[in-house]
Amino acid sequence: MNQFIVSVFLGILFVTHVGFASDKNKKIDSLKNCLSSHFVENSEKVDLLNEIGYEYWIINPNESVKYGNQALELSEQLNYKSGLARSKRIIGVAHWAQGNLNSGLQYLMESHEVYSNLKDAEGQANTMLNIGMIYADLDLYEMAFRNYNEAINKFTSLNLNSRIATAYTKMAGIFINQGKLEEAKKYLLYSLEIHKQNNFKYGIAEVHSKLGSLYLKKNDTELAYSHIQLSMLLGEQILDIDGLINNYILLGRINRINNQLAVANKDINVALSRAKENHLKKYELMAYDELSQLKKLQGKPEEALQYIHLYIKLKDSLFNIQKAKQIAYLEFENQLQKKEREVVMLKSKDRTDKLIKFMLFVVIVLILLITFIFYKNHKKNKELLQKEQQLLGSKNELAKHALENSKLKEKELIQELEFKNKELTSYAINFLQKNEILQSIQDKVNLMEKKLGEALPELKQLKVTIRKYLSVDKEWEDFKIVFEKVHGNFYSKLLARHPDLKANDLKICSLTMLNLNIKETAGIMGISPESAKTARYRLRKKLRLKPGQEILNYLIEVEKS
Repeated sequence: MNQFIVSVFLGILFVTHVGFASDKNKKIDSLKNCLSSHFVENSEKVDLLNEIGYEYWIINPNESVKYGNQALELSEQLNYKSGLARSKRIIGVAHWAQGNLNSGLQYLMESHEVYSNLKDAEGQANTMLNIGMIYADLDLYEMAFRNYNEAINKFTSLNLNSRIATAYTKMAGIFINQGKLEEAKKYLLYSLEIHKQNNFKYGIAEVHSKLGSLYLKKNDTELAYSHIQLSMLLGEQILDIDGLINNYILLGRINRINNQLAVANKDINVALSRAKENHLKKYELMAYDELSQLKKLQGKPEEALQYIHLYIKLKDSLFNIQKAKQIAYLEFENQLQKKEREVVMLKSKDRTDKLIKFMLFVVIVLILLITFIFYKNHKKNKELLQKEQQLLGSKNELAKHALENSKLKEKELIQELEFKNKELTSYAINFLQKNEILQSIQDKVNLMEKKLGEALPELKQLKVTIRKYLSVDKEWEDFKIVFEKVHGNFYSKLLARHPDLKANDLKICSLTMLNLNIKETAGIMGISPESAKTARYRLRKKLRLKPGQEILNYLIEVEKS
């Protein structure tokens, strides 16, 4: 009964395969027709080539590489960055499908770099997802998870739930290999729900296939069989060669476990044939392993041994290939790190160059600014200097006039001073002449008294009158007023230094300032020269003059103070 169900199911798959393959080919044929009628080498042609390469992605990786390379070449000629990034991604994934992990990784890394430069977040996320798939096949799970998580973060920010679900499916595959079945199941059920909402058949088929593997690990062949059937149905619709081969092997394993050996043999041989046809060695190995176990159960030890030999031979070959891939990957990783260091150095140099250019620009701007400011200041200073020169000229003229006026005033003051000095001298001469006349009269009166032998009353009265006019205070007061005008504040300055000076001392000082000698001083004061000399001596003491110090010089010093 089970064999009948399987046969019917395979028949349905064959019919649907033919139908959906026809639809797939129609789309590719339509794209090729558009390409053949497109004669302009432009970005539209690049997009057509990339689209054809993308459609061949699953069903024929060789054709995918072919059209991807054509798109890449034209993109480079046109410097069409978006087309360049997509063509590298198409080639990279096609190489991964072929098992060329090293070259696939290189193309995907380059694609990611271009997408990064374009700031295309979706392109970056897709390439990181694809890079994670290669790391997973290299059993570098930590690096695979790192890329998956980075891709998920970007898909989340872009609200691309379908792509998040695809990443979860890939992560679930690693969990299954690690034996973390419950965690894998959680991821797969989440992915399945999202893919169903978006009707993403490839994603749904992939999830069912992995759920089949998961339940096989749990030895639940019924659920495993159910999921594999669903996966195969969808896989045929979308022509997922890789997925279909894997599912045929899983289906054969389920039938082997359920003791449906003939059906299992048919399933596994279909898988083996398609694996050889598409050069998928890992599925050949799985098929040989299943066939060796199947032949043991069928009681065919020779055939079982034959398949074991094929398995060992292919495994050794694959082991060497795997090691070679890992070595190639390590070499590629070293080259990548070297390139990254070179990029960092170039970026650092670029930043330094930009900084130098910026600083040079700033310096030039500053020089221009300083030059402009200097020019403005120079112009302003020149204008100010001209104004100052004009002002200075005006001031000089004013100063010249002021000087002339000052000289004129000085001349007038000198003339006035000379006049007042003459007036003082005139006063002094008048004093002197008056006193000399009076003294002469007095001498004659005295002589007459001697000759007469007696003093007549009239002569006595005359002598009194003469003595009266020999020293008249009013005349001294008039002299003092004129003297003060010529020698302002002289008396106050002198008394400030020597408050003990008497009126007679001040008179001697005044006459000394007129540079009169002792005889002239005595005559004006109406005293004898001896008395005048004595008066001068006493004055020196009061003035506290040093020996040899002239009274006149001291008095002039007092006046100037």
